Amino acid sequence: MSGEPLEVVPLGGVGEFGRNVLWLRCGASSVLIDVGVSFPDESFPGIDRIAPDLSVLRGERIDGVFLTHGHEDHVGALSFLREWCPAPVYGFPFTLALARRRLEEVRAPLDRMIEARGREPIVAGAFTVTFFRVSHSVPGSAAVLVEAGGRRLIHSGDFKLDDDPPDGETTDRDGIAAAVGAGVDLALVDSTNAERPGRSQSERVAGEGLRAAFQGARGRIILTTFSSHVARVSQAAEAALAGGRRVALLGRSMRAVAEIAERFGRLRLPAGSRPAANDLRAIPPGQLLCLTSGSQGEPFSALYRLALGEHADLELAEGDVVLLSARTIPGHERSVNRMSDHLVRRGARVVRETEPPIHVSGHAHRDEIAEWIRMVRPRAVMPVHGDRRMLAAAGEIALAEGVERGRVHVLDNGDRLTLGPDAEHVAPKSVACGVVYLDGRTETVGPEIVRERRHLAEEGVVVILVRGDAVDVVSRGVAADEEALAGEVGRATRAVLARASDEERGDSEWLRAEIAIAAKRACRRALDLRPVIVPVVV
Repeated sequence: MSGEPLEVVPLGGVGEFGRNVLWLRCGASSVLIDVGVSFPDESFPGIDRIAPDLSVLRGERIDGVFLTHGHEDHVGALSFLREWCPAPVYGFPFTLALARRRLEEVRAPLDRMIEARGREPIVAGAFTVTFFRVSHSVPGSAAVLVEAGGRRLIHSGDFKLDDDPPDGETTDRDGIAAAVGAGVDLALVDSTNAERPGRSQSERVAGEGLRAAFQGARGRIILTTFSSHVARVSQAAEAALAGGRRVALLGRSMRAVAEIAERFGRLRLPAGSRPAANDLRAIPPGQLLCLTSGSQGEPFSALYRLALGEHADLELAEGDVVLLSARTIPGHERSVNRMSDHLVRRGARVVRETEPPIHVSGHAHRDEIAEWIRMVRPRAVMPVHGDRRMLAAAGEIALAEGVERGRVHVLDNGDRLTLGPDAEHVAPKSVACGVVYLDGRTETVGPEIVRERRHLAEEGVVVILVRGDAVDVVSRGVAADEEALAGEVGRATRAVLARASDEERGDSEWLRAEIAIAAKRACRRALDLRPVIVPVVV
């Protein structure tokens, strides 16, 4: 074995859910596997998505970007990379269609999007990359075998070993086993469900659960799932049509992905089965299925608007059933629970747990991860995709399968794993990596603004208006008696004015700073509060 060392650097996606991006470098050549975003919880006020900070890659020669599948946590940050990086982007056709849709929305470049074929090697600089089909919850999912510098690694992508999925996309065990031969130097393994025993259930089981849930429904059926879960959407549509229901698509994301799925022949809605939006109220409740986005309680989603009674085309009523056919992403539990309460207030019955289930995971459980490791025969393992405890659980599976303890590498974002001639070396925190916050306008938001928004959300704001010797205090969102708060802050402000010289009073910048300090001290000392203080001197 010879050649340049192969460096593996996660810039996101380890120790967390989402924001998956892996940087591989061999000599002067680099490639990326996935470029995704994550979705914030309520502790990030006004933030829509969180993207990886890719500035460390500027100046590097990026010879290719390889997308394992089309979920937002794997392709959602591609537009930011394409602002300055013209590298070709490879993926299976359905993956590229989903990625292209996102690029079109922000008018990012669409050139050099190249369809990969399973088992056919792609040369990109010093790298040779081969795609293999895997089963997951979105069509066109892939694992990738990467060869560079005389070393080989395989990245599982998001996967499960479903032997009979409704879309027929089984994991290409034969192709992978033949390609790895005697084994690989490193296996990067999906760890999302590493804590769950046994094997994941087939997607067909979710289809059975949906059919059973549909049979007992008298009113409208509102089904929410991830819009990219085409097999789930297709099974739901088939069950609805068989039961005499028409199928409505609510939400921009659901409509857009459904159109892509129809184009690829993965979703079939006969003519006349899909009603116009302005006809929904006129359809008898027992004859309608609504497929909608918003499974994570997103406040601007179609489902949340239904929950609040604010949807323009439909209003829920007694007897309607809402089926939550998606896993709640950690951190979004409160949003989903709050949305469910609103749905119940509208008269709907909310269903999450059924037997058979209406949701099954798209990620491998422990026994499947073990089987994958046996199949690819790695000398070293690096768990990816999941919180720290999930990475550790995947590492324990690798140890049980005979991988040496010193060759199971549980990393943090920014660590560098180097594959050398005889062993691997880990350099902790050797690469700067951070995040970029994005609001609903797709504008970047600095971390200091996020901190300020958190502060405002938690402690409120106090505005102090100073006009000569007159002081007015206005507060919003502060957990204190408004009169007592105004009294304390007003006294502190007047004390600053009283001791200020004429020159100091003429310096509005100095005056604002002194008033802010005095008001903060007064709030902290008298009321044990730390609101945002905004002095205005006119």
